[in-house]
Parts: sequence; structure tokens; C-alpha cells
Amino acid sequence: MDSTPHKSVMNKWLAAGIVMIGIFIALLDATIVDIVLPKMMSSLNTDTYGVQWVVISYLTAAAIAMTSVEWLGAKIGHRNTYIAGLVIFTLFSILCGQAASIGFMNLSRFMQGLGEGIIVPIGMTILCEVFPDEERGTALGVYGIGASCAPALGPTLGGIITEHLSWRWIFYVNVPIGIIGIFLTIVLLRETSPEHEKARSFDLPGFLTMAIAFSSLITFLSKGQEKGWLQSDYILCLIAVFLISFPLFIVIQLKRKEPLFDLRVFRYRDFTLSFICMFIFSMSLYGVFLLIPMYLERFRQFTTLTSGLTMLPGSILAGFAVLAAGILSDKYSPKKLFLASAVLMLIAYWNLSTIDLYTERSTVIWCWLFWNVPMAFCFPPIQQIGFNEVPREKLNLVSCAQNVSRLLAGSIGTAIAVTIMERRADMYFDSFGKYLNYGNVAAMNALRGLSGYLYSQGTPQLLLEKKALKLLELFTTAKAYSYAIQSGILWLGLLGIAVIIFGLFVREPHRNNDAPKVPMH
Repeated sequence: MDSTPHKSVMNKWLAAGIVMIGIFIALLDATIVDIVLPKMMSSLNTDTYGVQWVVISYLTAAAIAMTSVEWLGAKIGHRNTYIAGLVIFTLFSILCGQAASIGFMNLSRFMQGLGEGIIVPIGMTILCEVFPDEERGTALGVYGIGASCAPALGPTLGGIITEHLSWRWIFYVNVPIGIIGIFLTIVLLRETSPEHEKARSFDLPGFLTMAIAFSSLITFLSKGQEKGWLQSDYILCLIAVFLISFPLFIVIQLKRKEPLFDLRVFRYRDFTLSFICMFIFSMSLYGVFLLIPMYLERFRQFTTLTSGLTMLPGSILAGFAVLAAGILSDKYSPKKLFLASAVLMLIAYWNLSTIDLYTERSTVIWCWLFWNVPMAFCFPPIQQIGFNEVPREKLNLVSCAQNVSRLLAGSIGTAIAVTIMERRADMYFDSFGKYLNYGNVAAMNALRGLSGYLYSQGTPQLLLEKKALKLLELFTTAKAYSYAIQSGILWLGLLGIAVIIFGLFVREPHRNNDAPKVPMH
């Protein structure tokens, strides 16, 4: 690409600051809701299976919208595309805050996710256009602040906002920030796309089959446990839709001269391996982002503020770590940096899976902090590996694929985390329940202890046993969910083994600092 568009921006760091406003709030909203999901469940009259769609609908919509950004950017320009994404995101943030039912909330979140799906890739494109080619790792590190720090910081900010205002304000705070971002973009950021960039025809059949395939896949994964998996006609229909639409999408992409996504890019080994690593890693990552706030707020009974502050040190350190990883990826081996981070991630997952109902809060803080550092270090090197050997004219596909894989995997990881948690909780509760009978000495001692406590609190004699049994049931439920979350974290962590195996086969990126730069979507 001609390098003249770089000069049209006043300053690369000014442009980076403006773009990061949109990227940060868009990626923040992927996880900021996690900490308030328990409060949403009561306000919107839904359960765990229903409230998970507040996260899933957002990530799925972003993945779908992202595939059309290249066409939109060439059609109306990169700057105007970024503004359009900010406008959509800001408008539907208002509607999310106004939601009175889970249906309206999920619809608003889906539309808000479309804005995120436009902001993030076009923002990354602008970053890579304003930074010199030899500073690509730095540009990816700047982007990585949003990709790692924003999702990590989401639960913390959500807890603080909810504690002092209400959960609806986690959406309302996007409005002034979005308006500032729109204003600064209009006033200070000039167009970065080249004048000779031409928009290709939009692949509507490919877009529709892809949207149907993604939606059916994520729906049957998230609804499977609730509906009874293959015993449900609903789930069987979704599987059939996926098995038809996904191969059809592949056929359409391979036959069209101007496909929505050129699948031939998967011929490049390192790109394919990095895509797989990014996908698996993101599944694991977003699953944990759901489980930890659930553990802190719902089962440890911490307030949203306490839960947010518990996660704050790890979130702050993740922001510094991801920027450092981007800079180090420019100077040292990205492969070795990624593999070292992935090994540390395995250890961090095992360490995080040891938390239970009795773990000291300070220990939880240290476990979360230790998990965040290698998590943040994984992003920039695996992204840089994905560009290895791919022709310059196809680098936009690499960026698009990496972002879509992150979002789609995040949706799947969220669904898997909820499924594991609910299924394991039922299993543990049934297992514990077998021993809770009048012939069990320990159970009877616990029941008498609870009765004594209730009596000291002024509970009438006639209600003592009933209330004591209820408290025992609640404690058993909390214990079952505590073990279920441990199991979920451990299973998600085991995915890291696959990441390491695939990572061993990637090659070192070829560095060519003199070649012209192509935007990445």
C-alpha cells in the first residue's frame, strides 16, 4: 500500500489514542457484564442459561459484522467506517441500559455487538497504517491493551459502577465516552485509506450462510445442556442447520471470485496454526472471564465492588504485560515468547482451579494476578506469528480471521463454561445429597448447629428445623457450585495443552521491514 495515508494523520500516537477509545470500550463490554449477571438474572427474570446470552449475543454479532468490515472500509473509507461503528455501539448502549426483559436485552446486545465488530478491526487497520512497518509489534501491543486489558478490566469496572449506581450504568457510561470518541475522530482523525482502494462486490450469500452457521453452532452448544442435547428435537434441528450451512458457506467461498473471506489463506501453515491457537486460547479465556465473577459474587457472596477490587490488580498488570509482549515480539522470538507464556498459563490455570468457598480473598487476588500475566503475554506473539509467509495483499484476511476467531471462540467458551458449571453442579449436589440423611452423624451435627444459631437469632421453635434444613441446602448448593467452578477452570485450562502442541509447529516470522504495509482488518 502507498504510505502517503500515514502523513494525513497528525501524529501516530494521537491517532492511536483516538482509535483506542473505541477499541477499549467495545472490548470492555464483552466482559463488563460478567460481574453483574447475577443481578441481571433477578431484574430481567431469567436463569443462568438465559443470562449467558447477554455475553454470547454480543460476541456472536461482533464476529458476524467483522467479516464485512473490509468491504465497508473500501466503500466509505476507514475513518467513516470507524465513526459508523462508534455510532451504532453508542446508540444501542442506551437501549441495553433501558432493557426490561431478557429478550430486549439480548436483541440490544446483539446490535451493540455489531458496532463492536466494526470498531475493532477497522481500528486495528488504522493503527497498522499510522505506525511504521518495523513497529508492527508495537502497534499490535497497543491493540493488545484493548484485546487483553479491557476484557480483564471489565469485571472490575462493572463492580465499581454497579456498587455505586446500578448495573444499567455499565451501559450508560459508554454514551459520553462514545460521543467524545466520535467528536475527536471527526475533528482530528483524517482518512487513512488509499484513494485507489476499490470496494469489491459484497458476498451476500456467503454472509448469510456464515451467519446462520455461526448462530446455529453457538445456540446448540449453549442450549444443549438445558434442552437435553440429542434428546431434544430443537438441538437436532440446530445441528442439522449447521451441518448444511457451514459446508455451503465453504463451497460459496471457494467458488466466488470475490468471496466474503478467502479460505485459501489457510494454505499458509503458520497462519492456520496461529488461528487454531488463537481460537482455543480465546475459548479458554472467555470461559474463565465468566466463571470467576460468578464464583466471587454468587457463591462467595462478595459485593460487586469487592469482587471488582479483587480482580483489579491482575487487570492492571495485564495491561502492562500485553504492551510489553508487543514490544518484545519485535525484538525477540515470538514463537518462544508465546510457548513460554502458554506453559505458564497451564500452571496459572491449575493454581486458579484450587480456589474454593474457604479460600482467603488475598489468595484469590494472587491467583488471579498470576493468571493474568501469561494470559496477556500470549496475545501479541501469536498474532505476529499469524502474519508469517502470508503475502502482503492477504494480510487483511489474517487480521480479520484472528479477530473473528477470538469472538466466535469467546461465544463458544462462554457456552461451554456455563454448561460445565451447571452440569457439574448438579452432579456434585446429587453426590452430596446422598449423605445428607438423619442417619449421618456429621449431617445431624451440622443441622443441630444451624438450629442453635437460628434459635439465638430469635427464630421460633416451630420453624427451626425447616429453616435449618433450608440453610443446609443452600450451603450444599454453594459447595456444589464451588467444586463445579473448580472443574470448569481446570477443563478450560487443559485446552492449553493443545495450544502448546500446535504452537510447537509454527516457524519464526520472517521480518521484512522494507516492504510496504497493507492494512489489516
